[in-house]
Amino acid sequence: MPTCRKVISDAMRAVKAVAPGDDPTADELGVALEALQNVVLELHNARGPLIDVDVTSATYIPSENQRVRVQLGDTVTITLPNAVPLYNGFDPYDYGFDPAMAEWTAWPAQGTTASADGVQYRQPRDGARIEIVGTTQALYFYRADLNEWMSAACLSLDCEMPLNARYAGAIGALLAERLTEVLALGEPTPGLAARISAARANLYLQAGTRRSPTRAEYF
Repeated sequence: MPTCRKVISDAMRAVKAVAPGDDPTADELGVALEALQNVVLELHNARGPLIDVDVTSATYIPSENQRVRVQLGDTVTITLPNAVPLYNGFDPYDYGFDPAMAEWTAWPAQGTTASADGVQYRQPRDGARIEIVGTTQALYFYRADLNEWMSAACLSLDCEMPLNARYAGAIGALLAERLTEVLALGEPTPGLAARISAARANLYLQAGTRRSPTRAEYF
């Protein structure tokens, strides 16, 4: 599985900062890890807004793509979900035929630690996010290949990447682009430039991940 160290090594070989078989120096690793953290946070921002939820109860299980805010002075136990609602709530475009009508009053939706039954609950989608803000801040991405929520806010060299293993090469390409400026290595080669372009498409479009429909609003 791709660790941050492996992604950094891939990126530094791509920009020819190190030769195959060589290891980056401690200073290079520190600079690259900082750049990798910025790439992940920028990707988090590029994937769109989260649903803001103010928590007032003592315990809470969020659904995917929520920002959970704990008020100053409150103590809340937040448990990451094993499954999320199949229908996230009222769909104004379904003309009253939405099967989630009974859940309209439960918005915003909450997750569960129970199994995904395919009737009320499903698995979180790959790359889904949960952010927690308050006295303690945290950011998690869901990795479908590991069936696990991974921390994305405080990366370390030997921790697992918070993104699916299939995106390791794409993240390495975007990191390589960033390192060409940080390490003053000149412009990317034509091959690396093409790889960077493909990486953006893979990470932003997520063609292999199912999405909820998006409808335009004209009024």
